Amino acid sequence: MKSNAGFVGFDGTENKRTILALQKVKEAAGIGGDLNVLLRRPHGRARSIVAKFNRLFGVRAFVSESADKEKWEKAGVKIEGGYEDFFEASDFIMVGTPGDEELPYVEAGLAHGCFISLMGGADRKDIQKALEESKKVKVTDDLKADLSREFFFGLENYAMFLKAKPKLVQCTSCNTTGLSRLALAARPLGLTAILGNIDRRHGDPHTVVRASPSAIQFGKGAGHQGTDAQTVFKDVNFSIRASKVPTTVPHTNFLNLIFRGDVAPSQLVEQFANTREVVVVPYQDEGKKHEWTSEILEAFLSGLERPISPEIFELIVSDAIIPFRLQDYTILQTVSMVEQMSIAVPNHVESYLLSAGYPAEGVHSLVDKTLGALHGIWPDKLSV
Repeated sequence: MKSNAGFVGFDGTENKRTILALQKVKEAAGIGGDLNVLLRRPHGRARSIVAKFNRLFGVRAFVSESADKEKWEKAGVKIEGGYEDFFEASDFIMVGTPGDEELPYVEAGLAHGCFISLMGGADRKDIQKALEESKKVKVTDDLKADLSREFFFGLENYAMFLKAKPKLVQCTSCNTTGLSRLALAARPLGLTAILGNIDRRHGDPHTVVRASPSAIQFGKGAGHQGTDAQTVFKDVNFSIRASKVPTTVPHTNFLNLIFRGDVAPSQLVEQFANTREVVVVPYQDEGKKHEWTSEILEAFLSGLERPISPEIFELIVSDAIIPFRLQDYTILQTVSMVEQMSIAVPNHVESYLLSAGYPAEGVHSLVDKTLGALHGIWPDKLSV
């Protein structure tokens, strides 16, 4: 089997991790083919990341603008071709641009028969409207179905997507991935709804001007994260506020999980621990309290060395769950952490395996084993 994978926005927050992960999984799955990147201006970050990829395994580089070719070649990067050549050389395209910038890459990918994988920030309704207006590619009934289908969250719907044989999917965003993993774990206990707030990270170096401790932007209403997750988990109601908070590493979820009947926190902890890519961190063990996130993160990041990057961790859930009984329902108040740059990566990789027709049986274990994506209870009850 051979499938060339192309990346637009290769040096973006999630895409640079996706390339590293996909290379490992592609190799483990025995899928041949090249890794292609579409280059724009040769700024420092882009040059350094291309150099890193080439030191590790090698990528084929193409330029968006022919005027930039000489600049890249002076930086020591071999250029294989231009914009159209990139799509011609790729079977799978991961579009990792900022929101509202996906359209030209979707058009070009579809025109060249590529499988398109969109990240969570894309707006498929707007993309469909623009495709219909531009008329550069035919918007068929099959494409309309792809543009309106539920979000791709492979842990729940890989087999369904494999049967549907789409040419375009949209993966869940980082926070929607976190919500989806929580719902996947909790639904067998009678989950009916998830309500609460996500503290979205808003303290990266380039936003430091807005990163004072009091620079918090409260979400006005329910965000897209819950709406997106509900396309996957149609029997669960979501209402999630997303507020911007000046944290630098994780998004933090403060969520109320609502169940029919009587559900104990210990039951939910057990479900979390048995769910792929979810790790439970005990609030207290052996007389020591793990009560500061900085202490938890330092131990987690330094203690779990991944094959591709030691910085990656998955959904981390505290076992400090607060139960509240309300008539026939149990509300379990939870707190969890989502790493923006990494949590969606296994799902991105599964969209590539989907495009290559990889069978549903064993796909999740392949991805988790290859990436070292653990689940269980930290530190010594973890497995793949």
